[in-house]
Amino acid sequence: MLWGRAFQVAVVFLCSVLCISAADPDRDFSGAWLLDGNASRGQSTPALAERLTIKQDEFAIRCSAGSANESPLQWSYLLNGTETKTRVGSETRSSIVKWEGAALLINTLVSASTDYTVMDRWRVSRDRSTLTITRQVVGRSGTAEHVLVYRREGQFNSRETGASAPAAATNAITGEPVLPSRLPARPAESANSAEIVVPVGTHIALALRNAVDTKHSHEGDRVYLETLVPVTADNRVVIPRGSFVNGTITESKPAHGVKGKGELFLRFDSLSLPNGVTRDFRSRLASASSPARGQVDAKEGKVTGERDGSGDARTVALGTGIGATVGGIAGSAAGHSLGGVGIGAAAGAAAGLASVLHGKRAEAVLPQGTVVDMILDRDLRFSSAELPF
Repeated sequence: MLWGRAFQVAVVFLCSVLCISAADPDRDFSGAWLLDGNASRGQSTPALAERLTIKQDEFAIRCSAGSANESPLQWSYLLNGTETKTRVGSETRSSIVKWEGAALLINTLVSASTDYTVMDRWRVSRDRSTLTITRQVVGRSGTAEHVLVYRREGQFNSRETGASAPAAATNAITGEPVLPSRLPARPAESANSAEIVVPVGTHIALALRNAVDTKHSHEGDRVYLETLVPVTADNRVVIPRGSFVNGTITESKPAHGVKGKGELFLRFDSLSLPNGVTRDFRSRLASASSPARGQVDAKEGKVTGERDGSGDARTVALGTGIGATVGGIAGSAAGHSLGGVGIGAAAGAAAGLASVLHGKRAEAVLPQGTVVDMILDRDLRFSSAELPF
């Protein structure tokens, strides 16, 4: 009976998976892909190998890149929104993906000697012959942009289109095999392209993707956020909900002593639209909502911690009572009960107070999910071609 029921459940599950796959062929990137060097473009050498193999199911996308003459690089992305961590050489990569229609958006933090962020947008053509990856690499030295066009193996000859084998060297940013840097530059925007401006001083609501606080966070740590409300200009959505914002903790001071308060300085560095278009800035924090703990100084972009004093008096009182009891017992054994009570009470009060102060120091805390307000420090200018919304 149980086996029959289990079999029925398995059949229903399999059918649902097949139905999902059949219903969303545009979301399936499976296959062996070869880079089309003539169709690709970028500001510098692209950071993916000539050959890319993808295996996909409903749970994850598993990738392998490289040639037959070298060990392939392997990594994967979970499709349920869970963070995926991969170790490649000396780098640790943390990725989160989400769907935008038939396009897959991948945001990756790379931790190495120099931290940087990689933002990808994957899209397969309707005839499933072409995979296009729009990529931005954001580091301390600036932003590099690429459009990588892959053709399905068997329908494409890399030699005919001029794509050459991967060079022996690796990319200085990602550590992955790279191609010779001979891709044509991205064409310049036409002079008459319409410009849309999000003006300086605009407030943008963001949701924090990773928790930060003065007890555990340090200078240089990265902060990841997403826009909560679309931003419009000229009667058009310019920054849609779900756009990525990257920030940096510029200073973190833990709380010390009885009256010390933690201080956290936060700066917002860049905005990336879902299609990969990126703008840099140096904007500040204006406010933070519950469950954040601390006062925000909008002029400095600083969060100052506050100590939660609820229940302190009761904690101290309990400590005093316990101390008095212990002191009384010790004093009775020595024949000085009254003195023992006095010493025990004082010791208990001190212990209770120390416990409160240690456990409830005034740390500045911004938990995951905190809604914060960012104020733009400059105009963000976009051409109409950069806003496919």
